[in-house]
Amino acid sequence: MDIDKRFHIIKYYPLFLLILMAAYIAANKFSLAFTTMSEGMSIVWFQNGILLAAFLLRPVREWIWIALSIITAEVIADSSVFTPLQAFWFAMINLGETMLSAYLMQRLCTTHQSFNNIRFVLLFIVIALAINPSFSALFVELFYNTQIDVLDDFIASWRIRFFGDSLGILFLTPFILSWLEYPKKFLFTQHLYESIFTDTATIALAFSLFSIGFTPSVLPTTPMIFVLITLWIVYRNGLRSGMTMGMIISMIAIYYTIHHQGPFSVFTPVQNTLYIQEFIAALMTSTLFFGVLLRQVNETNDLLLQSNNALESLAQNLESEIQKKTAELQKANEMLMQLAITDPLTHIYNRRYLEENATREIAHAARYRTPLSLILFDIDFFKVINDTYGHQSGDNVLICITQSVKTRIRKDDIFARIGGEEFVLLLPSISVEQAVILAEEIKESIASLVIPSINGSVSCTVSLGVSEFQPQFKSFSEFLNDADQKLYRAKESGRNTVIWE
Repeated sequence: MDIDKRFHIIKYYPLFLLILMAAYIAANKFSLAFTTMSEGMSIVWFQNGILLAAFLLRPVREWIWIALSIITAEVIADSSVFTPLQAFWFAMINLGETMLSAYLMQRLCTTHQSFNNIRFVLLFIVIALAINPSFSALFVELFYNTQIDVLDDFIASWRIRFFGDSLGILFLTPFILSWLEYPKKFLFTQHLYESIFTDTATIALAFSLFSIGFTPSVLPTTPMIFVLITLWIVYRNGLRSGMTMGMIISMIAIYYTIHHQGPFSVFTPVQNTLYIQEFIAALMTSTLFFGVLLRQVNETNDLLLQSNNALESLAQNLESEIQKKTAELQKANEMLMQLAITDPLTHIYNRRYLEENATREIAHAARYRTPLSLILFDIDFFKVINDTYGHQSGDNVLICITQSVKTRIRKDDIFARIGGEEFVLLLPSISVEQAVILAEEIKESIASLVIPSINGSVSCTVSLGVSEFQPQFKSFSEFLNDADQKLYRAKESGRNTVIWE
């Protein structure tokens, strides 16, 4: 957790270490004094809750100082019960559990490491409340069996230590991090009178339920009503209020159970300890998970509401803009269509348009047995014109030739530029004889052009190949290739020539 960016409470690191040691020792004494059965079984062990919060708050580079402080605190706290070496091993077990939990949670949740993030909470439940405490409890039991005392029921003792350790983490770690993340947010900021009534009634009910006697006949289930109550508190006032109330209920239950009262005092001490631990685990875990899930649902609903309002506003603006833009869009589409089928320099059709429409004209000619002719021509020695007069003059020659040809063709004729200086005329319902006459006119008109340029007047000629569509042509490409061969022969004949046979 990037505490250096989000929290500014801890300003002096040595003071933080002293506070951490004092809190660790106090949690040790509090657990022994107020959450431990007379038979010596601790219901909740708070130390690791403080320790895990410390590791999640501080960067990894500072963990060595936290570890040294906790070893010292453990030796001090256990000085009246265990030897320094035994206290050292207990500290190492606790450090190993909490350091590994913090490391894995940070590595597996790389964004928004907070108890407002459901992924972080799931990792917390699986790693910090289930896996690592189970191994830690196992190591403690093995240490007790080999170094201190051989226990009668290893499994039951292991379960009690596992639950006690896990509950301590469940109690304190979310609570500490929640207060540090939102230090100015009180337990309830809305539904004030309802919250006061609900909290007061819940605490009174907890005192009433856990202070009465029960008949040792069946496993008591009445306390599970508090799960529903804490979920309601979370729903109305948020996760922090629900977790706080869960802790209050749990401490009331622990107090009366230790004093052999309430529903968790009707069986053997081991069973009573396990039952109340399971109750507290169910109460606190369900409260934590429901609170985080509810918060994410509310945040999602807020985002959806904001998006919906934005969309409605946008729709209103778009409705007024659509009509304005429709005309512009239609005009733009027409321009785009024109650009897609025309040559940008001469503004006649391009090869794409020619090929798309040639297939249609060929099909029409074949169906109705009408002639279809094609004139293919290009400018003689066009490279010399570009080299002598410049490319700008060459472009001007292309434009002037195009304008000259356009004055001699019909509206239904397709006039296209298919290369640098190559042009095609597709002539529906025109025989080859008529096409040759038109080709001769085009040749003469172009030869008579005098095109001004910055380097002097330019004159040019063209060579033309004329072809008529024949049934043996399988495609437009063959039709065009026939005209191209005739154009090649026109160039071989000296240029400025029309070839059709």
